[in-house]
Amino acid sequence: MQETRPPHEQILSIVVGFFQSRAVALATELDLAEFVADRPLHVDELANRTKTDPSALFRLLRALACVGIFTEVSPRVFANTATSECLRKGGPGSQWAMVLHCLSKGCGPFEAWGELDHSVRTGEPSIEKLYGYDFLELLRRNPQASTDMNCALRAATAAMTPAVTAAYDWSQFGVIADIGGGIGTQLVSILDAPPSSMGVLVDQPHVLAESVPHDRVQAVDGDFFDSVPAGADAYLLRFVLHDWADVDVARILGSVRRAIQPAGRLIVIESVIPEGQTFNFGKWTDLQMLVCAGGRERTEAEYRALLTSAGFELQDVVATQSPLSLMVAKPI
Repeated sequence: MQETRPPHEQILSIVVGFFQSRAVALATELDLAEFVADRPLHVDELANRTKTDPSALFRLLRALACVGIFTEVSPRVFANTATSECLRKGGPGSQWAMVLHCLSKGCGPFEAWGELDHSVRTGEPSIEKLYGYDFLELLRRNPQASTDMNCALRAATAAMTPAVTAAYDWSQFGVIADIGGGIGTQLVSILDAPPSSMGVLVDQPHVLAESVPHDRVQAVDGDFFDSVPAGADAYLLRFVLHDWADVDVARILGSVRRAIQPAGRLIVIESVIPEGQTFNFGKWTDLQMLVCAGGRERTEAEYRALLTSAGFELQDVVATQSPLSLMVAKPI
């Protein structure tokens, strides 16, 4: 939307947005939305349950209520709103895991954004400056952070998965290989649309251990930097390439190029950044990639160049009813 507020108010709203982000994070960490799920509670009762100071907790809830997160139904008594319901774990539209992953201390992203200047000055992930190792190692050393991130990604992409499935005719492929496909949510969604297709799910063993069961999916341990299974009619890379720098993307695409048949298709599923200054959420997740993973979101021209260098021709870009697009490429 076109911003109509005076410029100084726009800047102030961004500053206050930081305050609000931290307040939402703390409310989520304290499970406040869970405590008032069944009935409104007085702040004294909430303070007792959360082991917090009643006066300070009231000030937190009062501030959140003024932006529609919780509601004060009577003096110092709070209940959920439709918005604060999203801070509950596992409910419809839950953002519980996303809030914890992005805004809580100890998970990585919150601290990494605090060192954004390092990434902008050097082009390197600030995670590595903070911890001395990369984001994947952080997740290995912090299982809770890994769990929160996986839950956050699943919640964030829940609506995207059926949109990707609906946007393309998958029935033309007898065997579909999902490379770095996680627990297989996207692959299973696709296979449930055209029942004749078979699926190959490629990822690391600890990820495949949690994969969605399906009678037409073969799970294969693999490292997409080294090789991928040969013989599939279509190879999917969804939310994979944006995690990596160009040099690493070249290695991943090289693995697929060596495995793909002449008539096969590579389908890259990512957020494609539009040119110009129009708002696009991917322009912000691009900074998340910068500070955490060292990867990046890319424009169509950037993806086209990477594909060409790896021996592919970008044939089509298919929009979906989600932030994702499908880039269909053939080997050349």
